[in-house]
Amino acid sequence: MTKCSRCWLHDSIRIVNLIINLLGVAMIIYCLWLQKKWMEGVAELPQSTSIPKLWFINASLGVGITVCLSAICGHMVANCISNYALCAYIFAICSSLLLEVAVIVAIFFKIDWRKEIPKYIDEHHYEFRSFVIFHLEMCRFTVIFMLLPQIYVTVLASILCAIGIEPFDQHVASAIPDFTHSFLVPNSSALHVSAQTCRGCEILRGRTHRRRSFISVVESWLTMILQRRNTV
Repeated sequence: MTKCSRCWLHDSIRIVNLIINLLGVAMIIYCLWLQKKWMEGVAELPQSTSIPKLWFINASLGVGITVCLSAICGHMVANCISNYALCAYIFAICSSLLLEVAVIVAIFFKIDWRKEIPKYIDEHHYEFRSFVIFHLEMCRFTVIFMLLPQIYVTVLASILCAIGIEPFDQHVASAIPDFTHSFLVPNSSALHVSAQTCRGCEILRGRTHRRRSFISVVESWLTMILQRRNTV
């Protein structure tokens, strides 16, 4: 049994989505920990100090949640593949990528946090200020890095959509002549042609034959009701 390019793309999408999901969970945990440290540091500041909201923490948390949801959807699409689901997945992940890029530019590049943070955290709390600035850079690097696997899985899904998702047979011609046929007969084949089917494609075919969509189930149910009414 050989593996075709479609099965390699299916497996690659599953693996990349699993990695994206793990990175998204790690990012959510990191942002929640950072928010806890921020609240502990703010509690030590003077009461008269007006504390702004650190939007880069909330933005990083939102990116982590979006990444996890897109990875879960991608894994579902890779398991229950169809043309409509694949096109909808590509559209959804491209939209989420554009939204993430807009948020990253607006929060991390339009606002100069290195100038804003010292306005609210004085020199007496230098360690806390350095802590916030360091994790600002970490959040910026993390959210930019999270775009790379999402772009990669989008490219894989686009390639799969371009070559088609229907499984196919690989017909391999063997170089060993078939001596059971006489060479005097002009219509006899000189080579033995064998068909090899990808194991993943066979599994996918079995799933598609066994699985019935919700719409087909509803249609058959309505047809059965109409037939009963006509017989009555």
